[in-house]
Amino acid sequence: MTAPLTFDTVAAAFAALGPAEQANKNRIKVKVPAATIRDAVHIVLRTLGCDRLIAISAADTGKLIDLVYHFTGMHGPVIGIAVELPREKPEISTVADMLPPAGLYERQIHDLLGVVFIGHPGLDRLILNEDWPEGEYPMRKDWRPDPAKFYGGIRKEVV
Repeated sequence: MTAPLTFDTVAAAFAALGPAEQANKNRIKVKVPAATIRDAVHIVLRTLGCDRLIAISAADTGKLIDLVYHFTGMHGPVIGIAVELPREKPEISTVADMLPPAGLYERQIHDLLGVVFIGHPGLDRLILNEDWPEGEYPMRKDWRPDPAKFYGGIRKEVV
């Protein structure tokens, strides 16, 4: 699909999954339940013709973990698929098998916010040191470094 996408086209494609909103002239955002992320990505890739994953952004709001999958294609506008995850157990299906570049974003988000991407082939560290303490996610609003723990890098002896 190379013809410009309209808001109505995107809203109709996602009617069964969630509401769409015109974020600005060149951005359309669709909010979907986490359980439908793979269906939503399929719609973006196959129905709307978005062939480029720009990024997966993530933020801790203090109450939820927000994920937004940003797509574009020859049609122009950026389509954002927004998902909210509970902070207590942030889990969502991986889309790395559908979009291999998504695997790196998923690893980064897992490292920094603790989101588990179910089915990801290897959520190995990408950003943090290999010796970073398990279960500590530095981009979470409530995270504070523990002076008794070692967070990687060069050990400095205190005298």
